[in-house]
Amino acid sequence: MNFSKTLNMQSLYDELSIEIFKYITTPISLILTSRKWYAISQDSHARAEWLIYKYGKSHALFHAIRLDSFITLDVVQALLARNVVMSRYFVQRLLMYFGNHDQRLIELKVEYNLNQVNDRTREKKLCAPWASNLSLPIFTKLVNEAFNILKDPELAIKGNDMELFHFLSAGPLVINYAPQKLFQNINYIEDLILNKKFIPFPPRPKLAYGDTIEEYPPKDGYENNRQLNVIARAIIIHPDLVNMWKSIGYYEICSDVNDLVIQGALLILFPSTPPNNWECPDVNTVVTRLKKFTDLGFKLTNSVINDIFRLFEHRLNEIGELLINSFQQIRNEPRSVIVSSCIINLNNPEINRNILKFLNGGN
Repeated sequence: MNFSKTLNMQSLYDELSIEIFKYITTPISLILTSRKWYAISQDSHARAEWLIYKYGKSHALFHAIRLDSFITLDVVQALLARNVVMSRYFVQRLLMYFGNHDQRLIELKVEYNLNQVNDRTREKKLCAPWASNLSLPIFTKLVNEAFNILKDPELAIKGNDMELFHFLSAGPLVINYAPQKLFQNINYIEDLILNKKFIPFPPRPKLAYGDTIEEYPPKDGYENNRQLNVIARAIIIHPDLVNMWKSIGYYEICSDVNDLVIQGALLILFPSTPPNNWECPDVNTVVTRLKKFTDLGFKLTNSVINDIFRLFEHRLNEIGELLINSFQQIRNEPRSVIVSSCIINLNNPEINRNILKFLNGGN
């Protein structure tokens, strides 16, 4: 009886430990405190729960691979048991990256381009690409599971679903002509999302040094801004795509392309080169347009507002007040709160002098 009670207590302790572990932002800081936490960190279920809580079911597999030694066969199985999203695009990208690269060849390429790259670029080129160090058993497990989950014996794993989505959503066409083509292809787009589980890879975290050159495929595996713009543009044309993605478990769609969608919607209302018949929209038009997206889960954050002001920096005298009034209605906040929040979030007042002048009322 006592033995059974001890087992139950131990089981409860383990469950609580796993539950606590998933909330830890940086596990290494906890692991170093005791052997018990180290043992928990080696548990496949603890690792799976941590990945899902931190990155969501849509990006858990990507980050499991990115973290290299974090992934094991048991972790993969635990993630799949929790129904993380497995897409055809994930397998396509996996095949694109998998396998050891000739490090000497990479070093020689960098050496012969010595004068054309800085230290930061050189460091990036020498890093091992995402998934290149994945073990063969884990790679095989992921590919086999993809075939089982997607139930497609002729899975087009040598394709590129991001490129396919680009064409299906009329990416090559200017925005005025794109909607008609997109709606002609809507059944193919639905199949791509609902059946092939197409979701983009996560956006690259914003870094302090702000690299502007993006290579494809990106070595770190993150989705480039150019590809995320394809997703954002399609959402602006057909917002219901967001609900399609959410229906397959991609709840991070709004946060992943938040800034691009909000800015893109405003760029359509306020084109950089307005046509001759363009009429400036009023506050109600702007609010109605943006609320279509905020109702879906997109957010008009302080950083987005600052980015919008940078985007329209040379037109603030013309449309600045209209934008501020629109933001007030959407956020239901007084002008003073929005202005002070934006000023606090301006990283470099010298570079953003025009924006600062506008926010301070032209003084």
